[in-house]
Amino acid sequence: MSTRGTASVGKQHLGHRSYPGSRDTAAPEASGSPEVRIAAGPPGRTRDGRLEELPGRAHPAVDADFASARSAVQSAVHGATPAGGQGEILRLPSPQGDRSGPTPVVRGLAEGLLRQLPHLVEELMELTVGRGVRHLELVPGSEIRRSLHENVLGFLRILAGKPPADSNPLAVPMAWGHYRAQEGVSVESLLRVHRLATQLLWEKLFDEARALSPEVLQRLLDESGPVWDALDSYSQAFVEGHRVAEADAQRRSSARRETVIDALIEGRGVEPVVAAEAQVTLGLPARGRFVVITMADETAPNGQHDADGFGSGTPRALRHALPSHTVLAVWRRRTDRHIGLLELGSTSLGRLVEALSSGVGRRVGISCEVDSLSDIATAYHCAETALQTLPAATDGVAAFDDHLLEALVVTSPHVAQRLARHTFGRLLDCPQEERDLLLATLDAWFRGGCSAARAADELHCHRNTVLNRLRRIETLTGSMLDDDRHQLACRMALVAVRCP
Repeated sequence: MSTRGTASVGKQHLGHRSYPGSRDTAAPEASGSPEVRIAAGPPGRTRDGRLEELPGRAHPAVDADFASARSAVQSAVHGATPAGGQGEILRLPSPQGDRSGPTPVVRGLAEGLLRQLPHLVEELMELTVGRGVRHLELVPGSEIRRSLHENVLGFLRILAGKPPADSNPLAVPMAWGHYRAQEGVSVESLLRVHRLATQLLWEKLFDEARALSPEVLQRLLDESGPVWDALDSYSQAFVEGHRVAEADAQRRSSARRETVIDALIEGRGVEPVVAAEAQVTLGLPARGRFVVITMADETAPNGQHDADGFGSGTPRALRHALPSHTVLAVWRRRTDRHIGLLELGSTSLGRLVEALSSGVGRRVGISCEVDSLSDIATAYHCAETALQTLPAATDGVAAFDDHLLEALVVTSPHVAQRLARHTFGRLLDCPQEERDLLLATLDAWFRGGCSAARAADELHCHRNTVLNRLRRIETLTGSMLDDDRHQLACRMALVAVRCP
């Protein structure tokens, strides 16, 4: 490659190596600049006389995949919000100050390079492969060549003032960025190829200008702003296409996980295919110590969640409360619920309940343990039942095995209400303040082992006050509290009155 000669000032761009750049003198007005024409070789040949060889066509499947990539970014190209995020659509920079697009000098030089396109592509191909750009070994050589051809062609057309009239000039780099992301090529590798292309194309423009005259070379240096703007826009387009593809892949992965979780909690874990998919997609073992958590989230709008690495709606409070590095958890958001599938490992269920009770700040239901993916549906039903035993206006954690009596009540709400009315009778018709006081006294008496003294200590009143309230309860209910069956009915009726 030829040397650059003695340009006066170097120009840094995008962290690349130094290239010849503009002097501090103002650029001449474009309107007075003569068109620069570069002599070309015979039609069908490069300037050094070699026959032109256009990049070969890729396999039809590659064409289909690339077409899919272009379709995926088509909405972004035509002005819609890019998939997977927010932000402005990438377009060529608007004219600013004296940068009114490529000047006649730049356009003429670009037209000359367009005639050398096959040679440029081959030189860039050798440079790219020779530098051993990471991840490009994943891509067949024909695809690399085709990508270089389309992107260099599009870039030179922009400089030549001949961008496609019916679409965004950056559609091609965006689509290739999207396609390369699907192939597993990192954005760093894409940008390295872009830097190599930037170096080569600038050197070619420089050499062509110097070969014409010192005046043309100086004009290129003074009027190079649009060149760097276009190169910068191409770089951003590669990154944006890559980002769109990664966001799409994450959404598809999240949707797949949510589908598998739904299948498990709907009882399809008994199907070998579903169980196998859960092991692969969710990372859960076939057998283990599984529990299901359901957390009420009535305040959050549907679709809002604090996504974690699984991308499926892990609430931050739960994530922070779980014993670290000991519990495997995957999550699913359903309207006003966060649902978690947990494999406890060596963590005890009691430790889990204790951890979740210390500051989650929501209603949480915890199932009993099950040992197979086929029993996840049962565990989910138990967790939902445990959650329903907690009053809607309160926060707290309810483990199913610790709330079996309440579970009996909430699973038969009609029977529970009949039980409360039949047992308490006229007590429920008392004024609200008196009714609540009598029910609280009865509850404290039961918790104190049917001891009036212990109930009085809890209620901060005299023992005789407790005894008087208990006699009032017996009068209103028409039954004696020393009757074992009536005591059992009263205990269950208390649960029925206080459960949602």
